[in-house]
Amino acid sequence: MSRWMINASGHQFSAASIDELKKLAKEGKFAPGDILQPPGAAEWIYAVELPELKASLREDYDMPSVSTGLSPIVRWGLAGMLAIAAGGAWVYAYSLSQDMPDPSDLQLIGGKHGLTYTEVLVTADPAGVFDHEGGGTPKGSFPKNSKADLLGKRGDWYHLRQGTTEGYVKLGDVIPAYFFADGPTQLQYKPLYYPDQYVTVANSSWSLVPDHGNKDVTNFVFELGNNSMFAMTDVKLKATIKDKDGKELEVKEVPIEGTIKPNSSTMVGTLAPDPKDKTSVQRILTESMFNDMIAVDPKTATDPAAAAAAAKASQALVDRWVEGVDIKLDSVGFDGATITVAEVRAVPPDEMPPKK
Repeated sequence: MSRWMINASGHQFSAASIDELKKLAKEGKFAPGDILQPPGAAEWIYAVELPELKASLREDYDMPSVSTGLSPIVRWGLAGMLAIAAGGAWVYAYSLSQDMPDPSDLQLIGGKHGLTYTEVLVTADPAGVFDHEGGGTPKGSFPKNSKADLLGKRGDWYHLRQGTTEGYVKLGDVIPAYFFADGPTQLQYKPLYYPDQYVTVANSSWSLVPDHGNKDVTNFVFELGNNSMFAMTDVKLKATIKDKDGKELEVKEVPIEGTIKPNSSTMVGTLAPDPKDKTSVQRILTESMFNDMIAVDPKTATDPAAAAAAAKASQALVDRWVEGVDIKLDSVGFDGATITVAEVRAVPPDEMPPKK
């Protein structure tokens, strides 16, 4: 039977149910700032984040509660206060059960073998690598205590690369670099390792449009939001097509080119192939990327001929641009759909373009 895992000041134990969790909380076995892992989950939460424990946590440890109704800023502020203790517990617990690398190796950035912004430390012995999330075809493994580059997050799996081996690894088989940092640093870099928690799909709508092949084509219009200080890229969206009864007909995955700038939102659109270029293909990209493509270099303003050519090229792109994403359906009976983020990668500071 699945159990709740508890990490309290480096001491790990478990509980079989919420009722047992409440009992342990009342006895002071763990505090609001300690971390819990729900049954079957890969991620950890703070005890104070679990509404069922609010009345059970001891008063001498009492802290302001965090509910899902509070704004992300309030949640992050409280998480920052708790992160120092929780982060220390992670490292201490790991050191009790693993062969820790040399302390100089555990610096977040730099050091003799320091972890970089988007590296993880492998804790499984070894960590299995698969061709897609949830398992599938094995692609090899990463040895314990080795490092791997983070390419994205997809549900309870990380998209990682180590040397020539690339694939999906369970979240529980690695520890992100930021866990070894102090509280403020943990709070700052969490979006790099849990980017899907900061990207939202909003203002979505869809409509059927005729296609020359006599198959339904659905046009999805939506906005992607980014509630973090990092740009988000390599976005892959999942469109779940449903009939009038809510039954799932099919699932389509849509890769999006471009980035969502920090603390901003952008629409998504389709750039049709260039009719004059036989090698040109349809591209689905963020509107912010498209705006960058059609922007005219101010330097051309001093050269009338260059300015005219740049304006003409920009207009040609505008003529090929359509807001929204056209998806050809393989099934019939479409009546609705939901769009969710399947995978995304946060852009680390060393990849961010310099501010102008």
